[in-house]
Amino acid sequence: MPALLVRYPPGKTHRFELSSSPLTVGRSEACDIHLPSEEISREHAHIWIDEHNRVLVQDRRSKNGTRVDAGETFRNEVRVARRSIRVGEFELEIVEAPPADDTADTRVVFQPDPPTASGDASFFPPTRQLDLNTQRLSLLMSLAERISGVFDRKQLLEQALDACCEALSFERGLIVIKTQRGDTEAPVTRNVQRDASGAYTVSRTLINRALLHGERAVVNNLATDMVGNISDSLVRFPICSALCVPILHRDEILGAIYGDRITQASTYTNEDVDFLAAIARQVGVGLSSLRLLNRHVDLQRMVEEIKQARTIQRRLLPAEPLHVGRVALAGYNEPSSDVGGDYFDYFTLEDGRVGLTIADVTGHGLPAALLMANFQAAVHVGLTAGASLAELAARLNRLVYRNTSPSVFITAIVGRLDPETGLVEYVNAGHPAPVVLHNGGARLDMEGRALPFGIDQDERYETQALTPDDGLSAALFYTDGLVEAEDPQGQQLGYETIADALARVADPSADAVMRAALDIVSAHLGEARNLDDLTLLAMRWGA
Repeated sequence: MPALLVRYPPGKTHRFELSSSPLTVGRSEACDIHLPSEEISREHAHIWIDEHNRVLVQDRRSKNGTRVDAGETFRNEVRVARRSIRVGEFELEIVEAPPADDTADTRVVFQPDPPTASGDASFFPPTRQLDLNTQRLSLLMSLAERISGVFDRKQLLEQALDACCEALSFERGLIVIKTQRGDTEAPVTRNVQRDASGAYTVSRTLINRALLHGERAVVNNLATDMVGNISDSLVRFPICSALCVPILHRDEILGAIYGDRITQASTYTNEDVDFLAAIARQVGVGLSSLRLLNRHVDLQRMVEEIKQARTIQRRLLPAEPLHVGRVALAGYNEPSSDVGGDYFDYFTLEDGRVGLTIADVTGHGLPAALLMANFQAAVHVGLTAGASLAELAARLNRLVYRNTSPSVFITAIVGRLDPETGLVEYVNAGHPAPVVLHNGGARLDMEGRALPFGIDQDERYETQALTPDDGLSAALFYTDGLVEAEDPQGQQLGYETIADALARVADPSADAVMRAALDIVSAHLGEARNLDDLTLLAMRWGA
């Protein structure tokens, strides 16, 4: 499967897997591929792969344009990229792309010609009303019935072209479809050959006028009437007569149907082109319906995958509160989307002590959830009974730094508690300071905060400690979805409100502390929706 390698200064490389779902590229941190440069637009380009495994690049009206394979700069277009993509000062290298398969390529490239008319040729605008007799209306209804139950694009186009060739005595024919990348392809043809350059030996002029202007055309006596007036593609091949119409759905031109005769001397009429246009409209309805169906299927598949991801993510969290020795632990997790980038965890180590973690990945959705799952696995491997917390934090930091883009980082508290003494040791990697309850009051433990994981690979971390001998009764660890929750007026909840609410908890059990935090954030939000994931980890000494 093709992928992108993006090199960030100073020498950091990140790999992005490509799929049929476009990756957004731009200066905005919300983009899938964040490129921090003023030369780059906020949402600069989209990159994806098509059904032939080709890498497609769509420039999104960027201010400085995009280049592929060292070619010219383009804007607001879709191009195929084989080796590299240039966005501002960043070079995106394409790796693991399959070799181009020209024999399987169904693309048709047509150069636009100016609208003209001459000799025995007629061109009609898309607004001209169709004129069909009773017999052809009956044939049209029969075709509509046949293709209404077809849910495969190629099969639909095959049946439509068969009907055209049969009803209009085409000796050659093809259906041209516009693609997402802005060019065209001919997935269905009849008796049409390619020339030495690989182009189809049909009239580019007629097809271009259908695709660009929505015109339908009937042309006869090409060899005598059209020479010098329309592109030589009409007379370069022995075409006696031809029809071409656009495939329309509402005001959108989806493609074109072309057919001709190269041996018969009989001519086509205006009624013939009207009949072909009516068939094309049926095809347009069918293609549009298929597009909607495919989107629905993709959406349903995505919904199901998200449900499965959410189920897996839930299973990664502790299933129930933990009571061990002098300490009780309880947690809560509510993602803002179906899957989130927050998590909490506690688990027993081999010497009886308990490892604990609460963390927050930048962003939301599946990418954040996948990174968090990998981070959790790394914590489980590294957080052993004998591990130095400061050294473990440094290793986790380097791991995140080397395997994520510059815009991605993780805030976290990683710690270890002794259930017999109640001693809690932890490191704070840029995470919100825990609220500690003591002697009827509450305070923030602001000591020892370092940078989040993934910002600076050389960052150093210090171990902090909490102990019940200092008069502590409970503590609440949380993600920023708690303190940054906004009411309908946009006012954030804040640290002081949380601390005041927790200080009033009469019996600060782990569950009571957690419920108090949830009650205060719920009251603050009112009718508003929390835009960030919310995760809590409550601890009670003397349980």
